[in-house]
Amino acid sequence: MEYSKLYKLTEQASKKLYESVNDVESLNEWKKQMINLINEISELKLSSSIEINKINNTSLDPTDWLSTRHIAHQMLDSSIESIQTIRSHPVWQPVPIEIRQSIEHESLPEQGQALSDVCHDVIKHVLPYTRGNTHPRFWGWVMGEGTLGGILAEMMMATMNINAGGCSHSAVFVERIVIQWMRQLFGFPKTDNGGIVVNGTSMASIICMATARRQFLTNVRQDGIVHGPQLIVYASKEVHMCVGKALELLGFGSKAMHIISVDDKFCIKIDELKKTIENDRKNGLTPFCIVGNAGTVNTGAFDNLVELSWIARKENMWFHVDGAFGGLIILDPERRHLVQGIEQADSLAFDFHKWLHCPYAAGCVLIRDGTHLLSTFSVHQSYLADTERGCAGDKPWFCDLGSELSRPFRALKVWFTLKEHGTIKLGQKIADNCQQAQYLASLLEKYQDFIRIFRPITLNIVNFRLEPKELDTSNNESIDVFNNELLADIQLSGIAVASTTRIHGQLYIRVCIVSHRCILEDFDIFVDNLLKLCRIRLENIKQSTRSVDQE
Repeated sequence: MEYSKLYKLTEQASKKLYESVNDVESLNEWKKQMINLINEISELKLSSSIEINKINNTSLDPTDWLSTRHIAHQMLDSSIESIQTIRSHPVWQPVPIEIRQSIEHESLPEQGQALSDVCHDVIKHVLPYTRGNTHPRFWGWVMGEGTLGGILAEMMMATMNINAGGCSHSAVFVERIVIQWMRQLFGFPKTDNGGIVVNGTSMASIICMATARRQFLTNVRQDGIVHGPQLIVYASKEVHMCVGKALELLGFGSKAMHIISVDDKFCIKIDELKKTIENDRKNGLTPFCIVGNAGTVNTGAFDNLVELSWIARKENMWFHVDGAFGGLIILDPERRHLVQGIEQADSLAFDFHKWLHCPYAAGCVLIRDGTHLLSTFSVHQSYLADTERGCAGDKPWFCDLGSELSRPFRALKVWFTLKEHGTIKLGQKIADNCQQAQYLASLLEKYQDFIRIFRPITLNIVNFRLEPKELDTSNNESIDVFNNELLADIQLSGIAVASTTRIHGQLYIRVCIVSHRCILEDFDIFVDNLLKLCRIRLENIKQSTRSVDQE
């Protein structure tokens, strides 16, 4: 800024100040000091910019920005087109052997290629061969589809390239408000430092279990758990594997988790839980955590979270809820009663990249008492010292609330999605998926003479198995093989992607609907092709049997 402009601004500021200050002598002294400061600044000749034509470009930036813009626009167009035309593509297709080999056998590049060539390789060799979860008939696992807004948010995240571990910048404030929104949504008390955005429920479970451990073993950060009491975690047999992994990584060992049976609705048996806790105390163990399921991966079952919270309070235990995908059912007014009691949790882990359809990866940790995360993870290092002024302000930093110091701006896509669509619309899409599960079940019921549906259908998951009369239905193993092969036929056809699970020792085809794009007609297409492929497979079995007999 020029000297004359600075002087003019000083004059204007002096007039404003004069209106509220009666001490003329003090005002003149202030003005004198400001003019001296301006003189000093002008002598320094400070400038925040350098003329572009004076830069000898040895950076990684392009030398031709105009053509680079054109290439970037082409990449964005390809991204948008892949979403817009998603129905014209197979849900999933195997990577052709020649493309796979060209990727796997490529040498480490010593000399770079043109940006346009690299972009071409992505569009032709990578983009078409995805896992399939952006397609409306991808129902194999609990994976969100993503949104166009999410693509733009990811692009802006990469543009800013912020390390969201600490300091004072926009990412900090966006993540803080996202956490406050989630605390409000789930009925948690309003507090600072009560949550963090992570890469998914697997990491969230580690953070939650570490936080719980710190409350029972106050010196664990110094002493470890070698000399502490044997802490026991309780969960149903339907608990997700990420909880067990968290306990192993934290040094508890898998034996620290005592598994409780489930009822006919696949919910934890409350009476058995109470008796197990009582017996463990008598045997010198220390019950310290109960895990409640809010939507299990196999059947979508919900534990009685109210009962579990009461038991945890009575027994002075930590109450953790795994809401990986089912927790967000709270957005659906008709079904939010399924998570009644979730507001009593000491910790909650769930994902944004499932039913909120944020791009991978984004999960969330909520801790009831915001001081617990700080006591578990905060570390003071000289090079991370905060200041009241400047870039290193706004403590505590998010690196003090979790395990990552280097962390991406994950909260942006969550913030973007919530602002673009709002909780009402997002909740309606969740309700649609649950209704679509019932519609699929109604289609399959028409063939109940050889299609068996597992009940109840609580949420968005339909498990079924085909038991054709042409096969020996008493031979459980052969029926399992038939369903497994039929599933592969469906996947390879490109029509749909489902998965399998085991219930009561039998293999079921599992359709898990987490899609904001699918419509009822998609399920008509699925069932029609399922029956066609079933007939083809039965005919092949029949012909193979004839060939063997003729031999």
